[in-house]
Parts: sequence; structure tokens; C-alpha cells
Amino acid sequence: MPPKKKGKGKKGKKKGKKKNDAELTIEDKYKRTLHEIEALKDHLANRKELARRAQSHSEEWKTRMRGAEQDLEQHEIDQKDVTADMTRQYKTMQTEMEGKIRHLEAELSKTRSQLAKTEQKLKATQVEKETITKEKDTTIADLQERIRTMEHSFEVMLHEALDNLVRKLDVAKKRWHDEATHIHMVNKQKLLEFGLNPLDI
Repeated sequence: MPPKKKGKGKKGKKKGKKKNDAELTIEDKYKRTLHEIEALKDHLANRKELARRAQSHSEEWKTRMRGAEQDLEQHEIDQKDVTADMTRQYKTMQTEMEGKIRHLEAELSKTRSQLAKTEQKLKATQVEKETITKEKDTTIADLQERIRTMEHSFEVMLHEALDNLVRKLDVAKKRWHDEATHIHMVNKQKLLEFGLNPLDI
């Protein structure tokens, strides 16, 4: 399978990098890290495929050369030049192929290292996200407890204030009743002094 073209993906990443990392949320960091891991995995898969093909070609040439050498051994001495030329081509190609394989292995090792770093970054982001979530939950729980405490305190204060108001009203009512009774008795006495019957008025 041919390697995937990632030109557009790289442009998108460059545009994304213009954003300030400090402005990104934990969720954004988490998603972006997942995208990076997927891209690195694709890159690693492509490199593995190229290395596999190169190794396959090398083995194919080795097999072909072994067959050619067996055939050439049965020919006359005058075909030694052909054998030498084929051997030289084989060695040249083998050297080039081995160089390509070493290069691909180096890139594969580099890609694995990048993948490991990205996975560590993802793990750190997950830990940070979990920490923030726990802190948020703790803060919410504390606030809810404080609200419940304040509601209870306010309810107690309200009951106490209403009880005090009722007691004051009862005292005032009794005082007004006593004063009204006193005024009534005084007025009644004055009416009697004037020879008037309060019941006639």
C-alpha cells in the first residue's frame, strides 16, 4: 500500500500551532495529542511497509542470485565474465539496499521515539485532566456544603426572628389590652361621677 500523502495534514497542523497552548483547554490538548498519535502511527506503519518491501526485494535478489550462480557453475569457463558482472551488480545493489534498510530503520527508531514522547504527553494530559476534574468536584461539593450550612443558619435565624416578633406582638397586644381596659374603666368612672350611666351612652 503506497504511503499516505500528508501535505494537507501538515498545513492544518501549522495553522493549529499558531494558537497559544495556554488558551487551549484540556479537552483540546487531549484531542490534538490523539491526532498526533494517529499521524505518527500512520507514519510508522508506512516506514515499516517500506522496510518490509526493501527486505523482500533484497531476499528476492539473493534468491535469484543463488539460482543464477548455480546455473553459471554448470556453464563453460568463458561465461565467468558474465558471472562476475552479475555478482558485481548484486553486491552493488545489496550495498544500496542495505543502506536504504539502515536509513529506514533509523527513521523507524526516530518515529518510535516520537510516538513514545507523544504517548507520555497524552498520559500527562490525562492526569492533568483528572486532577482538574477532581479539584472541580471537590470545590462544587464544598460550595454545596456551605450553601446547605448557610440555608440552615438562615432558617434558624428566620425562625428566631419570627418567634421574637410573635413574642413582641403578644406583649404589645397585652399592653394595649391593659391600657384599653384602664382607659375604659377611667372613662366609666368619670361618667358615673357625672351621673351618667355608661350603658345608656
